[in-house]
Amino acid sequence: MTDRIKELTAKIAGRSVSDQKSALNAVESSKDFTPEEKASLAEAIVSLFYQDHADDPELGVIIARSEKTLASLGSDVTGMLLAQLPDADAESAEHFARAIGFMGSSAIDPLLSAMSAKAGDDYAQINMLLAVGNFRDPAIFKALPTVIKHAGSKNPQLKSSALYCIGRFFNRIPYGNASAADRGLMFDTLFNGLADTSSLVRRHAVRALGKGARNSYFTPEQVDKTHGAFRAILGTDNFNWDRAFIVRSEAEKQLHYCQHGKSEQDKGGMGDDKYKQDFRVLEKRELCPNTFYFKINAPLIARKIEAGQFIIMRPNDISERMPLSIAGWDRDKGYLEIIIMAAGRTSTEAVRKNVGDCFQDIVGPLGQRSHVAKFDGAAVVVGGGYGTGAVIPTARDLKALGNKVYGIVGARQKDLLIMVEELKAVCDEVFVTTNDGSVGIQGFVTHALEKIIAREKVSMILAVGPVPMMMAVTNMTRNMDIQTWVSLNAIMVDGTGMCGACRVSVASKTKFACYHGPDFIGKDVDFDELMKRQKMFVDKEKVALEAYLKE
Repeated sequence: MTDRIKELTAKIAGRSVSDQKSALNAVESSKDFTPEEKASLAEAIVSLFYQDHADDPELGVIIARSEKTLASLGSDVTGMLLAQLPDADAESAEHFARAIGFMGSSAIDPLLSAMSAKAGDDYAQINMLLAVGNFRDPAIFKALPTVIKHAGSKNPQLKSSALYCIGRFFNRIPYGNASAADRGLMFDTLFNGLADTSSLVRRHAVRALGKGARNSYFTPEQVDKTHGAFRAILGTDNFNWDRAFIVRSEAEKQLHYCQHGKSEQDKGGMGDDKYKQDFRVLEKRELCPNTFYFKINAPLIARKIEAGQFIIMRPNDISERMPLSIAGWDRDKGYLEIIIMAAGRTSTEAVRKNVGDCFQDIVGPLGQRSHVAKFDGAAVVVGGGYGTGAVIPTARDLKALGNKVYGIVGARQKDLLIMVEELKAVCDEVFVTTNDGSVGIQGFVTHALEKIIAREKVSMILAVGPVPMMMAVTNMTRNMDIQTWVSLNAIMVDGTGMCGACRVSVASKTKFACYHGPDFIGKDVDFDELMKRQKMFVDKEKVALEAYLKE
C-alpha cells in the first residue's frame, strides 16, 4: 500500500470530519487508482457505514456522501460491495444499496448474479432488493422477474421488501421506460398484496399502489380500481371515526422531526437524531431587484426531491406558510436551491435571511414530479421571472433521457432576467426574450416558442411563471399536437391535499394543486378561475406587508 493510500484510508477511518471530507474529495478527484488501491479505499469507506451517526449530524452527511464516493471507484469494487451487502445489518445495508445503485448499469448484471447465487437466503435477498430499488437506470427492469417472484414468497418480510422495491421503481424511473406488460404485471402483483394476511405486506402494497398512481404507471381503469380498493379499506361510505382527531394525534407524534433548536423537554426527550435539519442559509445572492437565490441546508429533503416537486417554508415561527419551487439540489452535500421574490410579507421576511441564519421550518418534498419521458420531438421549457429556476431540474431530466431540449427565458427588461446561464447548462439552446428588446428577442416567450415550432417538431412543453404567461403558451399550442404542461401556483396552506385551499378546476374536475400537481395539462386548466382565486387576498396581503415594514 502506497503512502498516499495509507494517508487517505487513515483520514477516512479517523474521527475528524474535516479529514474525512478532504479524503473523500481526493478520492473523487483522482482517476489513477489501481484496482488494489481502490479495494483498500473501498474497505475504508465501507467502515463508515457501520458507524453510529444518530447523535452526529455531520457524520451522517459524510456517510451519505461516501455512498457516491464509493460508487465513483467503479466496477473494481462492485464485487466487494456485493459480498458484504447480503449479511449487512439493516441500516448499513441501506448505505451499501444506495452505493450500488449509484454505480448505474455496470452494476446491474453483477447484482442479478449475486441474487441468483444467494437464491435460498431470504435475508440476503431482502438486502439485495434494497439495491435493486435504488437504481435510476431503466435497465434495472431486468430484475423485475426476480422481484415479482419474491412478491409471491411465503416470507412476509421478503414479500413486503419486493413490493417496496416496486414502489421505488415508480418513484425513480419515469413510467415511459416500462412496457405496458410490465406495468400491468406490477399492478396485479401489488393489488394481490392488499389481501395478504400480513399487515406489513398490505402496508407496502398500499404505499406502492399510491406511488404507481401518482407517477402515471397505471391505466385509468387501474387507478379507478385502486381508488375503489382504498375506499373499501377506509370504509368511507359508512365510517364514524373522528378523522380530525386522528390526524392531529398523528401530527403531534411526528412534529419533532420537523423542528430544530428546541430543548430536550420541548422535543419530548427525543434529543438530536438523524431526522434533524437546521435549514441554515449556506449561500445567498441577489439575482435582480427583490429576487434572491438561496442555498439551504436540508439533507433529508435533498435526498428525496425530484424535478417538479416543491417545498413549503416558514421563515420565522410566526410566519405564514409559503410554497416554493426548487431550482436545484445536491443529494450528497445535502442542500436545496430556491429562488424567492419579495412580493408580500412572508416572502419579504424570507429574503431578509442572510448566510448563517436558519429558516424556521421546511416541509417537503411535496407534489408530483414532472412528467418526463423520451419524446419523438424536441422538449421546450419556458420560464418567466422566478419560474426560470423551477424549470431547470426538469430540463436536466429531459436531457438525461436523450431529448433535445430548448429553453426560453422571458422578462420585461434585461435586468430582470435570472438563471439564464444555469438554464443553458442543461439545454441544447436557450432563447431570451424581453418586452422592451433590451436583450434577445423583443416580445414575449410565445414569440421565441413560435420560432422553435417553425424550426422543428416539438412534442412537449413545460411553462412555469406568471399565470398570464402560462395561459398564453397554452392558448398558442391548444390546437397543436404538443403535450403542454403548466405549473400552477395556487394559494396553498397545508400542501398535502387536506385543506382544499389550492383547489383548481382541471378538465372540469376539482383538483388540488399541491397534491395532484403542481403540473397539469395546460388546455385542461380553468385559468380564469385560477386568477380570480389568486386575487382573493390581495388587499389583506398589502395590509400585512405594510404592517411588517413599519415594525
